Amino acid sequence: MKTKRPLDLKWSLAKQDFWKRSRCQLLAMSLALAGAGGFVSCSEYDLDEKTPAGWDRSIYSWLDEQGDFTNMVRLINDLNYRDVLAKTGSKTLFAADDAAFARFFQNNSWGVKSYDDLTIAQKRKLLFGAMINNSYQVQALSSTPNTSGAPVEGDAMRRNSALEPFDNAQLMTKANIPNADYWHMYQGRDSLVVLHDATATPMIHFIESHMANKKITNDDYDFLYNYTTHRKSGDASINGAQIVDQNIRCLNGFVNRMSEVVTPLPNMADIIMSKPNTTQFAHLLNRYSVLEWLGDDMKDSYNASQGTNIDSLYELRYFSERSREGRSFTSSYEQVSEANGELPFDPGWNGYFIPTNTTGGTAMQQDMAVMLVPSDEALNEYWQNGAGAALRKSFGSWDNVPYSTLTEFMSANMLPSLVSSVPSKFQFILNDAADPLGITKEHVDSVWLACNGAVYLTNHVFTPTSFVSVMYPTVVDPSMSIMLWAIKKLNYQAFLNSLNSRYSFFLPSNNALLEYVDPCSYGKPQRQLLRFHYNPDLKGTEVYASIHNIDPETGVAGDSIGVYKSSSGTPRLNTDAVLNRLYDILDDHVVIGDVEDGHEYYRTKGGSILRVRNVSEGANGMLVEGTRQINGESPSVHISYIYNQTEGGNGKSYILEESPILGARQTVFNILGQHSEFSRFRELLHGSDLLETKHDTKYACSDTCISTFNNFHYTVYVPTNESIDQLIAAGKLHTWDDVAMASPTDSAAYTAEIDAFLRYHIQDNAVMINGDNTTGMDDFDASGNFVTPYETAYLATEGDSKIFKKLNVKTDKMGSQIYISDEAGNTRRVMTEKTGLFNLMAREYTYEQSEKSSATHIHNSSSAVIHLIDGPLLIKN
Repeated sequence: MKTKRPLDLKWSLAKQDFWKRSRCQLLAMSLALAGAGGFVSCSEYDLDEKTPAGWDRSIYSWLDEQGDFTNMVRLINDLNYRDVLAKTGSKTLFAADDAAFARFFQNNSWGVKSYDDLTIAQKRKLLFGAMINNSYQVQALSSTPNTSGAPVEGDAMRRNSALEPFDNAQLMTKANIPNADYWHMYQGRDSLVVLHDATATPMIHFIESHMANKKITNDDYDFLYNYTTHRKSGDASINGAQIVDQNIRCLNGFVNRMSEVVTPLPNMADIIMSKPNTTQFAHLLNRYSVLEWLGDDMKDSYNASQGTNIDSLYELRYFSERSREGRSFTSSYEQVSEANGELPFDPGWNGYFIPTNTTGGTAMQQDMAVMLVPSDEALNEYWQNGAGAALRKSFGSWDNVPYSTLTEFMSANMLPSLVSSVPSKFQFILNDAADPLGITKEHVDSVWLACNGAVYLTNHVFTPTSFVSVMYPTVVDPSMSIMLWAIKKLNYQAFLNSLNSRYSFFLPSNNALLEYVDPCSYGKPQRQLLRFHYNPDLKGTEVYASIHNIDPETGVAGDSIGVYKSSSGTPRLNTDAVLNRLYDILDDHVVIGDVEDGHEYYRTKGGSILRVRNVSEGANGMLVEGTRQINGESPSVHISYIYNQTEGGNGKSYILEESPILGARQTVFNILGQHSEFSRFRELLHGSDLLETKHDTKYACSDTCISTFNNFHYTVYVPTNESIDQLIAAGKLHTWDDVAMASPTDSAAYTAEIDAFLRYHIQDNAVMINGDNTTGMDDFDASGNFVTPYETAYLATEGDSKIFKKLNVKTDKMGSQIYISDEAGNTRRVMTEKTGLFNLMAREYTYEQSEKSSATHIHNSSSAVIHLIDGPLLIKN
């Protein structure tokens, strides 16, 4: 008696009434295709008792009658499938004739030389791997149902074959048990029975309508088959074998005569494991693999169907973000101890699909994946002499590369869509920084098609952008785990990995981040220090910060008085204090440009200002200072190591071990009060409406701040006391005493005059002596100096319009002097001969809280540089 085989997890053959309905449906479809009208019901044909006229051949009888399908007939008989194909069912069979089988026996990967050499398992692969459990004409293979059930032509390239999950079982011998992280418990076992994915095995088909719809060219097809084919329009193939005679209609389905024997394709993981020239990449892939015990019920079902008596049955799985049914198979597995050991998708998942609004079955049919697998030779060259040499120096061997780093590498070589990754679309493939990947045909030595994707054997190693960008140290150095966590949480990698820019990235280590003076304490009676910590066991919230009061006498931080914890989910900077500060730190530690170009002062991405000194001394001699350090409140920070990522990358990374770069506590008003040379300007400012202690009525300021500042960088030009006095004496500028004694009309006019005067000395964009001021400067004078008009804070009314008045700023390339021309035709200069009265740095913070004494979150911050200039700036003389 025929033994029933399990389907899916409880596999069993469908009942006979299913086949009866299927045959009725096939009849109705065929009549419709022939032009018959009206409704066809199963009551009109008792298909188990009668055969409609003209439908006198089943699939089995048609094969048997031809005389040159003897091997297919033997397969059907040997597998006790004659009754199904002779009477019941609704099947599509891709049948090879005896001539094709003769060629198969002369050359195949199984090593069989004749039909008699075939095992039962191999026979099942040859029959059921060439069969679909439904009736399709070839053209219909490319159709999928839309949400209403109507067919969408040209949408599909895969269908599940009739193979069952137990057909994926393989005997893994002791020699083939990987020497990988999650396999140690199996070392020493003589053998294991392992399902290489416990799901159905799809076949892949290239049909004209699908290729036209997805814009896959004939050359793309030939490339996928290593140019062993010469595809022409109208050709159709199944697993690489051409259909030479299509849609032979039978009682219970369709037969298609094939050019060659159709064999089921392994999945991508199995292909990579089987090739002699991909052993190194296979070893890396094995680090993500694990055996999952399938339980006694599955084992018993397997033994019953196979006539065996194994003691355990396993399934080969890969830790991944997307695996069976689109669900993750991740580090929740009890054997996994290290985070980030998850591939973007499971390369052994036969039913791979891209998440869409369609169902999993339909999505599976629409596309499959691609893996870029470097040959052993290419990967060894990369590791020894190429960009991977930095990895080798850091870790010594691939086995020592942590998962957080290795996953970046593996992910860069896993593409989600074959449809989008054929040669005609290579130019559109993007890397993880959304830049062109740069792959060409010349990079691909061979292509191996799998049931769930294509493996491109490459002679070039495609690395994640983070391996060549300034982000690299965070990926390879565990002491940078806090910054790496912040970069990923805040999606900052898209910026840092852009290869279209040049960056200087100052990277504080975990140790340096123990010394962060909290700007939220600048408005409090006592300064506070935040010490950031990383705990890998706090999944999703690994970073937290302890709060410490700083002794005002000694500057030493005391014991922790509290903790800021990070939150999981979508980052919210106004509620998550940890990410709030780390975002500010990131913005203050990136300079867009080269800080070794000879300047001393640079603007950061966030608009703050930093100073770089002793560049020629390199690591351990080079110094960097934020405005807090520039102002002498904290010591300068040594650069302990420099990662040069300029060749093929986007800049340099400067490692900070002592402290992060810190923002100043002093506001513009504070600094003006520290120098008597600024006293006349400060007096005017003090009486104006330009000072505030609360912004927009709800955000507390760190101190007395400039109300026109708004999360940007600015320059404040301060005329000498003498020049202001001369203006006052000439009656061109009034004082607050004048305002107090004047009539209401004159008082309002004098107030507006002072306000305009002050605002005209506050300029958008910070420009520094010896600073890199060239950003935004694109005009030159006859001497080659940069000349740029910058808006001031003075908004004037001209007719029906309001316009911000501008200053023309001129400086040479190195910023050795700054000249400012006003609308009255005067040109002033920064008085660089007055030591300590130019390049004075201020930082003004506002907080999410309404009272600075209870500040816990930065709302925004503005930076300003203050210069003494030799005369006032005027709109008119």
